[in-house]
Amino acid sequence: MPLNWAIIGCGDISYKRVAPAIVEDPASEMVAFFSNTAERAEEMRERFGARRAYSDLAALLADDEVEAVYLGSPHPRHLEETVAAAEAGKHVLSEKPMAVTAEECRGMIDACASNGVSLGVAYYRRWYPKARKIKELIDDGAIGVPIRARVMIGGRWTLERGHWKYWRVGAAAGGGALMDVGSHRLDLICYWLGEPKRVAGMTSDLVMGLEVPDTETLICEMANGCHLTCECQWNMHNGSDVMEIHGTEGSINATPFDGDTLMLDRSGEQTPIELAPKAENVHLPLVASFAERVGAGEPPEFDGVDGMQASRIIDGACRSAHSGRWEDA
Repeated sequence: MPLNWAIIGCGDISYKRVAPAIVEDPASEMVAFFSNTAERAEEMRERFGARRAYSDLAALLADDEVEAVYLGSPHPRHLEETVAAAEAGKHVLSEKPMAVTAEECRGMIDACASNGVSLGVAYYRRWYPKARKIKELIDDGAIGVPIRARVMIGGRWTLERGHWKYWRVGAAAGGGALMDVGSHRLDLICYWLGEPKRVAGMTSDLVMGLEVPDTETLICEMANGCHLTCECQWNMHNGSDVMEIHGTEGSINATPFDGDTLMLDRSGEQTPIELAPKAENVHLPLVASFAERVGAGEPPEFDGVDGMQASRIIDGACRSAHSGRWEDA
């Protein structure tokens, strides 16, 4: 039997990727949508052939047909919505970043565990063939012992106040590009290298006059000893997407990560690594994996504890920016 889904939050990601993935996945069934705007929920219901539309969250969570919810809502809402869904007996797949703070992430994990439901986080890049190949190369010792990783991600924020996406740089967002797009790359670092240990960070509003920083930089010591540097910004004229992992025996260059090239460098000899193409809808492998495993009574491939690792780094960096000290991740 397919897993019956409801989507909470009817924004871009839900419309362009998540709902189409649920409709396409044979292990999933699209049951309902929730939006604070009743007209938007009804529009999504009609567009994707769902059975019901809700503008009352309690009513959606009381729907016995709904077995799992996808949180497509802004991350400041994730803790409250996850707790409510878990207490209603619904499995949860949450948009990234998982929450505003690591403490909120732990609250989500605890709520799902105590109510016997599964929790996953939509870091869909873990399903890219590129990400899987990098994991394989590192685990197989292709670059020796990982000693340094570098991430540089961002661009220039151009949306004006009043635009419906402006919440992403509002004070409630808790961070700028680091929280928004950097979280994806930090999640990959944790996928490949394990959990973080301690973090030092700087945050500044240098140019853009946003409610969140436009320039964020962190250094993280991973639990395995590897050093990570991460630079995120919303004020660069040109965008960036640098991803490098260096080891005692070689390096992996995955720049740009969202591109289709991957280079392995050993002793100065660069070898291009052949990759399968990623899914046309990059949310489909994520949704399919969650639905298949959870529907079969198994834990998700990557759970809430995995999804929290990036938030631990971001939270530690933000605390460090205020304290001026290293902070535990």
